[in-house]
Amino acid sequence: MEDNGGIRHGFTNDLYQRIAENKVRVTTENGETGIFDGQGRWIEGEIYEADPELCIWLAARRIESSHRLS
Repeated sequence: MEDNGGIRHGFTNDLYQRIAENKVRVTTENGETGIFDGQGRWIEGEIYEADPELCIWLAARRIESSHRLS
């Protein structure tokens, strides 16, 4: 499920958002946040773990002409 430019995790309901090239912000329902690289490795914040698959998917380069990824 998408939410304001991000994706909610199916099990935890955390919001994953791409914030820069190779950076993903994860926000919990309690408002805690963490920044992770495109492989799911912690950079900064209160949250130290993220789903690496969602981080990889969100950080991937998109082809602008692809209707499936826009």
